[in-house]
Amino acid sequence: MTRRRGKFRRGFPKARKGLTIIEVILAMIILTFGLLGMAGFSMTLSKQFKSSGKQETAALMVQSRIDSIASIRCQLLAASGTQTGTVTRLGVTERWSITDGDDIKTLLDSVTFTPRTQPLVYRSIIPCRD
Repeated sequence: MTRRRGKFRRGFPKARKGLTIIEVILAMIILTFGLLGMAGFSMTLSKQFKSSGKQETAALMVQSRIDSIASIRCQLLAASGTQTGTVTRLGVTERWSITDGDDIKTLLDSVTFTPRTQPLVYRSIIPCRD
């Protein structure tokens, strides 16, 4: 029993305001793990954005090649035979070959970029319109 103002009272002493050192340490540990998790996630997200930019560049290069081949007359292509080439832009390497067929042009286009180890290969058959 504790004595207060001349009377005996049962109970606990008046509650303290504030945090104990253990509560502060636990809060810091939880906060640290949360921040480390967010940092790891942001690094992964950054790599994803970088890779998607290269995929977009690769797709635009292939689409541009298809459009340029579609504009070539089949008679001109037949006279020159199979054409091949390689070009690198913005870290994306494109290798292509064009073959003349019966009223069609066949385009085989492969693009390579990091971090991919295998190239993306596109095969397009373009009809002759002349």
